[in-house]
Amino acid sequence: METRSRPFGTAADAANVDERATLEHRANLVRVILDAVPGGVIHVALDGSVVEANAEAIRLLGYRFDELTHRFTMSLETTALREDGSPYPISEYPATKVLATGEPQAPITIGVRRPNGETFWAVFRAVPARDTAGTLTGAVVSFIDITERKRAEEELRRSEAKWRSLVENLPDCVLIMDREGRIEWVSRSLPDLEHQQFIGTPSHAYVAPNYLDEWVARFAAVLETRAVTRFETRGFGRRGPSVWYETTLVPIVEAPDVPVERVLLLVRDITERREMIAGLAEKERLASIGMLSASVAHEIMNPLTYVLANLDFALSERCPPGARKTKALIDARDGAGRMQQIVWDLRALGRTGSEELFYVDVRSVIETALRLAGPEVAKNVRVSVELTEVPGVLASESRLCQVFINLLINAGHAMADLPTGERSIRIRTRSDEGANLVGVEVSDTGIGIEAENMGRIFDPFFTTKATGTGIGLSIAKEHIERMGGRIAVESEPGRGTTFTVWLSTTRVLPPRAEASAPRCGSR
Repeated sequence: METRSRPFGTAADAANVDERATLEHRANLVRVILDAVPGGVIHVALDGSVVEANAEAIRLLGYRFDELTHRFTMSLETTALREDGSPYPISEYPATKVLATGEPQAPITIGVRRPNGETFWAVFRAVPARDTAGTLTGAVVSFIDITERKRAEEELRRSEAKWRSLVENLPDCVLIMDREGRIEWVSRSLPDLEHQQFIGTPSHAYVAPNYLDEWVARFAAVLETRAVTRFETRGFGRRGPSVWYETTLVPIVEAPDVPVERVLLLVRDITERREMIAGLAEKERLASIGMLSASVAHEIMNPLTYVLANLDFALSERCPPGARKTKALIDARDGAGRMQQIVWDLRALGRTGSEELFYVDVRSVIETALRLAGPEVAKNVRVSVELTEVPGVLASESRLCQVFINLLINAGHAMADLPTGERSIRIRTRSDEGANLVGVEVSDTGIGIEAENMGRIFDPFFTTKATGTGIGLSIAKEHIERMGGRIAVESEPGRGTTFTVWLSTTRVLPPRAEASAPRCGSR
């Protein structure tokens, strides 16, 4: 029987080899693609076993490939967590629900604890895997690592909670307003109003009527200039409509070319501070009157003696009737007039200053201060006065007089140790029409102020004098700023000091940026 040998390879075998090569190439290509995907991908069989996993899935889950592909999804040694930190049941896993329902599952955030105890967070998706006949064969699970984002969100939440706690416990009330002044957010409200009652209401509705124009003007200026401004105003609070607030308006600038859409408002109740300063100011005023009393008594005694002498002469038998008696009575009346002027000046200083501001002639106030402080200050001191004509200023006359007396007395004390011929005080007025300001300069040739003390001389209770209280200049600064003005000081040790009091000639001063506002000091 003849046997024939079969050829080693047939066309069918070659075709099979080519098909296997093509399938292997496709499988390798799929693996390369899966490994290049930025997220993890797992193929889960119908029984829940892990069939395939890409490199990112292996890295995130913390298993080697051979460990992972020998496990079932429900037996993985991991603990899944919800976003609130509670356990995530296996029955709710996206893969479990796909295998149970055959339906794709919506993305969901899950935290997964690895075998080493570390936890990563990912957004999981799961879709069904089917064969060519449409039969469910498993599920494909994909997940994107969002651990860093979750950490950033958590850090942001902690930061927001910290700052919210800080803001809500500040002594200041913090508000955010839109460019129309409507309140969008407030840290706390008045005790008789619900928190939400503030939202959407205009902020200026809580400002006292007499201060409303200034508030509106400053708010508009902040929107236009983008400059931080601080001022004092009166409004409604726990004590009713008479609460004093230190108010700071801060523009929220999002970009240089973008209009300001929101303004941050910080308000601090300074009613008690103002009451305390008012008490100190009253004590300082009385102390000034007491210090001047001896000199004023001397000033009164001279014309009083003159009056009495002339009256005695007019009533005596030695005074003949007619012109001489009339002359004696006229002289007595002149002396009485001088005493009357001194009493009027004392009354001007003694009156308690009100918060209401009126237009006053600053030159008249300076002359009053000179008449009262002159006897105390002008001992062996050359005083020169240059009172040019200037517009009226908005001020409290009695408080302004107290400020000038304080500056004159300080100038006199600064020259106490100098030889008589070197003691000089110069007072002059200035006008800045462009800024609607009037300035009054009080210069001396005294010892000056050391550089290290320039930043402290307006601090309450700071003094370089052996017997000083240290509250005179701090109160002077407080008074001038409440009048809408400011005090500037220039000094050179050994050469003298110049204080300049700037007062406004208008009802509302334009707001000054905190960065550009000059820091003023005093002795």
